[in-house]
Amino acid sequence: MTRPSGSDRGTVVRLPVPATTTDRLRTGALLAATAAQVLVPVIGPLLGQRPVGEVSKDTPSIVTPPDWAFGVWGPIFAASAGAAVVQALPGQQTSRTAREAGWWLAAAAAGNALWEFVAQSGRYRATPPILWGIVAAAGAAHVAGQRSEPTAAGRLSTGSNGMLLGWTGLAAAINTADVLLDVIKVDPNSRRGQAISLGLIGGAAAGVTAVVGASRRGAAAVAATTSWGLSTLAATTPRTSVRTTGWAGVSAVAGGLMTRIAKGRRALDLLG
Repeated sequence: MTRPSGSDRGTVVRLPVPATTTDRLRTGALLAATAAQVLVPVIGPLLGQRPVGEVSKDTPSIVTPPDWAFGVWGPIFAASAGAAVVQALPGQQTSRTAREAGWWLAAAAAGNALWEFVAQSGRYRATPPILWGIVAAAGAAHVAGQRSEPTAAGRLSTGSNGMLLGWTGLAAAINTADVLLDVIKVDPNSRRGQAISLGLIGGAAAGVTAVVGASRRGAAAVAATTSWGLSTLAATTPRTSVRTTGWAGVSAVAGGLMTRIAKGRRALDLLG
């Protein structure tokens, strides 16, 4: 909404857009879901549930990164919390980023909390669909983020969600591989088991590479967390096939990012 100023009718003053009930509901949902994804892993063990890492070890795997690699959740949670708080500010609740991506961000965070609760309760076989749901929500938020304003708040939202998308895209593939082999009673170390596990990991790397190459915003964030998971796996596994697949995936994602950067530079050259 615009209105001429009193002293100069040729000057246009842009008035703030008031937040609607939907804006406030969306903001509340995002704050609640963001808090839940951090609190569930803490509260669960206090209520008698097992930690997620302990439960996941019950399912044999050759493609799970080392325990310390999962420390990446710290930066993801911190960035997501920062983005949620910024979206809750009075001047940000009505921004294009908040309105187009906010519900998807809330859905992704709520999915995280649900995944953590289900995994800690011991129902690990039920977790792959939840993880893919998180990937879908984060992916939708990433698409919306491509249309976000070129502001610090918009970049924070797109970057934090990109980190989540990059990590869960790989995690969903790993989780699916491990649960699938457990369900069909195939040894992960067998040729068949390795083919299934590495095929899913390679597919995840290819998908992330495509997303990174096509993204105008958040590409580096997506590439960073996927590359972290693949590189920590490749650097610590004793299996040559897994190591080769991991490093090949890192190279592919890096190539996608370089392609994105090159496209951006060409666009700037054309504008210049």
